[in-house]
Amino acid sequence: MTKKAPRGANFNQQQPRLSNGVAEKFLRLLMVTVFVAAIFGADFIYKQIDTPLSRIMVGGEFNYLQEQELAELVNAKIDGGFLSMNLNQLRQDLQSHPWIHEVSVRREWPSTLKVEVVEEVPIARWGKQGFLNRLGDQLSLPENSDLQSLPVLEADFGSSQDMIAQYMLLAELLVPTDLKLTELQRDAVGAWQVETATGVRIVLGRDQIVEKIRRLVVVWRSGLDIQLNNIAIIDLRYPNGLAVSWRDQDLVSVDVGHKSNTDSSAA
Repeated sequence: MTKKAPRGANFNQQQPRLSNGVAEKFLRLLMVTVFVAAIFGADFIYKQIDTPLSRIMVGGEFNYLQEQELAELVNAKIDGGFLSMNLNQLRQDLQSHPWIHEVSVRREWPSTLKVEVVEEVPIARWGKQGFLNRLGDQLSLPENSDLQSLPVLEADFGSSQDMIAQYMLLAELLVPTDLKLTELQRDAVGAWQVETATGVRIVLGRDQIVEKIRRLVVVWRSGLDIQLNNIAIIDLRYPNGLAVSWRDQDLVSVDVGHKSNTDSSAA
């Protein structure tokens, strides 16, 4: 007859399993405890570091913005401490200001916020109301007396970017003549016309603008400059020359390469 194993053997075999279960539960409890402690510890450390901002530094070169005004604007947008402050949101809020072109914001330990601002620089008026920066971006700026002297750009054809690029080119090309560009117009067919500070109007047409201005510079240096106060219109819509309309006289044809005289023509 086969002998039965003592019943006590089953109890002895279950003891290790029971011990393993208790150890596993203890390990889980320990891990949860450590995790919770880490969370509370991190939160405590975060709160200790996230101190209120005690110093706000604003930098940049300003012509239209006032540094104190900008500092007050930054202070009004502060909505957190050293760590909790949303720098991206602050940057977006500041760049929505019409006089601010670009903003850099950074923290400096332990409680300083540094704001660097690039001011928007209008270089021309856009029609009768708006303004343009050097990229041709349209600016919605408050009107003030400092902006009244800016050149006026008007276009029935083309974009503001086209206009500002042509303005900057023509202003540079006209430097040798001392004729300061005060108004640049482009009509519906793409023809260009310039008004200058001395009252001289320059008619350029649509094509070969650079060549035409260079032709004007040659003639100007050849003696046309001494007639400045008598000139009403300079018409450059000619293949090899230009025409001058005097303020009190008839239109005079001018060929490049021939020297002018005060009676009828200029070279």
